[in-house]
Parts: sequence; C-alpha cells; structure tokens
Amino acid sequence: MADIDRQRNIAFVGPHHAGKTTLVEAVLAHCGAIPRRGSVIDGTTVCDHEPEDIAHAQSTTVAFAHCNCGPIDATIVDCPGFIDFYEETKMALAGVDAAVIVVDADPARASHTQNLVDYLEARKMPHCFVVNKMDRPGADFEATLEALQSLYGRHVVAEQWPIVDKNKQSDKSSGFCGYVDLADMHDVPPDLEERTKRAHVELLEAMADFDDHLMEELLEGVEPPPDEVERDLCAECSHDQIVPVLVASAATGEGVDALVRAIEKWFPSPAEAAQVDAEGRPIAADPNGPVIARVIKTSIHPQSGKLSVVRVLSGTIKGDATLTDISQGGEKVRSGGLYRLQGKKQEPIPEAGPGAIVAIARLEAVKTGDTLTSNGHKVLLPRVPLSEPCFAIAIKPKERIDEAKIFQMLARIVDEDPSLRLARAEITNEFLLLGSGEQHVGIAVERLGRKYKVEVDTAPPEIPYQETITSGTEIHSRYKHQTGGHGQFADVWLRFEPRERGSGVTFEEKIVGGVVPKQFFPAVEKGVRETLAHGPSGYPVTDLHVTLFDGQYHDVDSSEQSFKTAAGMGVRDALPKCHPVVLEPIAHVTVTVPTTYTSTVIQQLTGKRGQILGMNPAERSGYDAIEAYVPQVELSRYITELRTATQGLGSFSSRHERYDPVPGNRVGPKAAV
Repeated sequence: MADIDRQRNIAFVGPHHAGKTTLVEAVLAHCGAIPRRGSVIDGTTVCDHEPEDIAHAQSTTVAFAHCNCGPIDATIVDCPGFIDFYEETKMALAGVDAAVIVVDADPARASHTQNLVDYLEARKMPHCFVVNKMDRPGADFEATLEALQSLYGRHVVAEQWPIVDKNKQSDKSSGFCGYVDLADMHDVPPDLEERTKRAHVELLEAMADFDDHLMEELLEGVEPPPDEVERDLCAECSHDQIVPVLVASAATGEGVDALVRAIEKWFPSPAEAAQVDAEGRPIAADPNGPVIARVIKTSIHPQSGKLSVVRVLSGTIKGDATLTDISQGGEKVRSGGLYRLQGKKQEPIPEAGPGAIVAIARLEAVKTGDTLTSNGHKVLLPRVPLSEPCFAIAIKPKERIDEAKIFQMLARIVDEDPSLRLARAEITNEFLLLGSGEQHVGIAVERLGRKYKVEVDTAPPEIPYQETITSGTEIHSRYKHQTGGHGQFADVWLRFEPRERGSGVTFEEKIVGGVVPKQFFPAVEKGVRETLAHGPSGYPVTDLHVTLFDGQYHDVDSSEQSFKTAAGMGVRDALPKCHPVVLEPIAHVTVTVPTTYTSTVIQQLTGKRGQILGMNPAERSGYDAIEAYVPQVELSRYITELRTATQGLGSFSSRHERYDPVPGNRVGPKAAV
C-alpha cells in the first residue's frame, strides 16, 4: 500500500483544446510511466483511449492515469474541457485534492475558465494555472496573465516568467525556450531583469497578504530568503490562498519538470486534504479505520463488465472485499477485483488505502456518487449537485428487433454518465435522451451504437402543439347503417363551448325524458374524447366543454358503438365551425449570464418571440438572471446559441408555463411538422 504522504490526486481541467491531454502525456513520459509520448491527433495517448475521443480529437469522458516521480506517487484525472461534459468533470473533482487549470497563451480564452474557477474556489480546492502552448507563434503570456488577474483578482500571480529566444522565432515557433522562477530569481536573462523583478515583487506582495512576517520584511525593504519564500508559497497554495501561474509547452516538454515539482510541493497529500461527510463531520485518512469511499466514475464494457472508480477516504479495501452501499439503502456488494488504471489498462492490485483512486470490478448495483463503507458503517458522503439537462433529442431504434433492448442499453449509457437522463414525453409519448448539449447527447448516441450495436434514429423532439376553439356551436349528428340483420342507429345533439386556457376537456349530459338512455352516455363521451385527440390540424383539442343535450335511439338497432360513432362524427363536423386555433407551449425561461452579455441575451430572447419579464442580479456574483416567456419551439437549440453568444458562460433553465395561440395560426398540419 502506498505511503499516503507521497500520494497526490490531481485533476487536469480547462477549456477544450487547451492541451490538457497532451500535457498529461508529457508528465507521464517525464516521470517514466510511459516510454514515449503519444499524440491526440494520432489517437495514441494514454487518456484519450475511447474511440469517441479519437474520432473527435478531444476528450469526451474522464480518464485516469498514474506515475511515480521522485518523492511522489501521483494519480492524474484528465477531464474533458468541452462545456457539454462539465457535469462529469464536477463529479471527478470530488475525488481529487487539487487541480491544474490548463489554458492557452491567449487572453481571449481566459474567460472560458470561469465556471471551473468559481467551482474550485467554492470548494476551496487548491489549484494553479498552467499557460500552455507557449511554443506557438503569437503566444502572449503577459496578456493572458493580466486577463486571469482581471477575472479572479491579484491572488492569481505569476510564479514563472517565460524566456523567449528571438533567434529561434519563426512562423511555426514563438522561440519559447524556458522560464525564470520568480521565487528564487536564478539565471535571469539581462533583457528580462526589469520585468521579472516587478513580477517577483508582485508574487511576494500577493503572498504577504497571508503572512505578517513577510509583509514586515517587504515594508522594511528586506529581501526574504529563498527558503522562506518557498515555504510560504507551498503553504499558501496548498490552502488555496494564492493561485500560482506557470508556463509550459506540452508539445516540446518545456516546463513539465517544474509542473511536476509544483504538484509535489504545492498541493496537499490525502493526509493533509480535509474530507467531510454529508453532515460536515471530518473524516480521518486512517488506513485502519472503517472503509469510506466515494464512487466518482462508472465505466461499463460490454464484455468485461462494470468498473466503479472510487476515491478511498478511510480504511483499506481488499481485492475481494464485501462493502455496503449506503446510498442504496445499505445493500451489500462484493468486489470482483481491484485495479489501478493507466488509461484503458487495468493493473491488478491487492489492496488500496486512504487517498487511493482505484477501480472496483462488478459492483453491478452501485452508481456514480454512491458512498461505500465496510461493516455497515453508517456515514454518507455529500453528493455533487448536477445541473438539469438543457438539450434533448427524440430517439428510437432503426430496427424493430432492437426495441426490446434499446432501453436497457440506454440505461447503461446513463449509468456511465448520470448527467444524461431518459424520459418519456407526456403528450407526444416520444422517448427522449436529455443531456447538457448537442455534443454531449451526440457522443452518447455514438457510444450506444459502438458498445451495444444498437443503431438509432434521432430527431428534435416533437413540439406538443394543441388546438382549441374560439367560438361555440351546436351540432346534430345521426349515424344509421343497415346491414342484413340488426342495423346501427344513434342520434345525438352536441353543444360545444370554449373554456379558459388550461381547463382541458369536460363533458356533461343534459338529457331530459330519456331520449338517450343512460347506458349510452359513456359511449358518447368516449366518442367525443377519442375524436378530440386529433383536431383539424392533427393536434389534440383542449379547453372546451361538450354537452349532450338531445338525441334519439332505437330499441333494437342502437348500441354503444353506434352512439360512439355518432359522437365522433358530430365532433368532426362541429370543430371547423368553432373557429379552431393551434396552441403552442410557452416556457418560463431563466437565463443566467455574466452582466457583460445581458443586453446580448435580451436581444436574443426577443428575437425568439420572447416576452421579457425582468432582470435581476443572480446569486452568482457578476451575473444577471433574465426571466422571460419563450415559445418552446424556439428553444430546441437554444443552449448552443446561448453558449456561442457568451463564450460558454451562459446557462438557462425552463419549465412549462402555459399554452398560447400561435400568432397568425402559422403552424401547418401535424404531418408537415
């Protein structure tokens, strides 16, 4: 079992295409965990091992790797950067003690880190920035640093300054060839002396905000000794008081050695990282205590079965352990093997103690987010709150033979990624797959086809239009059919009246003198309701009252079926005379965006026929919450449009509000929709 003081559990996070997976690959190669670095483009990296990762040349799910490098044994969690997969990143962050935020050397991309930084700072998780791709032409470290400081404050401070060799600059290279360590200021090139000295002072001043002794030294003009600076830097970073900024080129490997040292020195071991249960009570990282573990990821292989990736907080798990799933009512589960993951490679291990991130095989009923304990130890860990899905597709199998298994296979896909949801649409009865965006749902469909050989047809969900009437009428309907024997006869008078929106369909009878026997009333109502399911435009008709007030019957030829048929004929005759209109569903939408994008979003919503209800400061500082009524038909791709307009920082939620007439009744018959 690994020495807990040597362990580091680190997540690599950041915007998509910032080079996270390539940087992880460079770290693994530097530490000797792999013989050579792979390529994202070639599909040969350790972490981007899923076929969907390779096909899209980007991470589409969380991956795990590990390396021993000198005094540390690091488990690295490589998280996808695309905003659609942010919920899975949040679940993975519950299993680590610190994060490396990888960003491009481009100030315009700095704001793409905002959701991540806000989440990490809310959790008080130690983190640092690595400005990657410094080798690329146009790389601008100083402007990127200023953008980060503008967003997050002066506690974000450079700990390194890039060195650029102008003789090596070309149309393919910025000339980046190293860095100045601003903590010790060794080997400073003459042309950088003035700028790095200012940066050195800024670093010390940021650290002095949390160290009175260092503040006194700076006020007295005393240069603190390097060992004191290093000690303060380690302490303040590990307590999430300052956020150092490093430089690197994952492609060339420059800066990777310093990043590994930073992970060792600045980030806490599991023994130092505070862990609490759902009640806020501390959990000691005791290898001899009861097992307490959190499931942070689920992976299912069609042949080898299910793997539950867990972070062990306390106790020691054996390869054949029997555990209790507290989240599933105390159900007993037995381990089918214990593994450490190196990408897709599973390395068997005999046991795992506090701080370990390992995979346990064949815990069939266990789900991501569950708490596992030993000996029925009753402690529950806090769950990661997931955002509600904001994008949906209708899904059905291409082949009828797959209908029986598609729901079971989709349930497995959702088991792997709980931020996906399955639902049945109330009115249209379509089967829906919901997720965090178009790519999120699209990747899930790809995975369904690859893993389980189920080909599906997908389409935007059908809009549940309805119809109603705007005026009333009375209609006489007679059904008479003579065959060789008993005939069929029914005669009804029906009155149709519009009702308030949301009233639905109501039916009553006002028969006097028994002109229609009571036993036929239910048949008339059934005929009315069944026919109203498809109005003149093909949509369900609602918000009207139908009254049976007169009629005739025949002692021999009248039957329930004949009265049902007569009622249906009456409805079909009456509706065109009642001036029907098509109703569309209206959603109450709340859009949360940074204040700088508020006017853009208001224009966007207005362009979607939205009725703006108001705007207020959101709970999140610097954000506004805009409320509006928007037709549901306008929201099918709204999350994509919103993220495009707000650099991925906007989000929205919606709920059904009411039905309104479509302006100008501009909706064709159902077959054309």
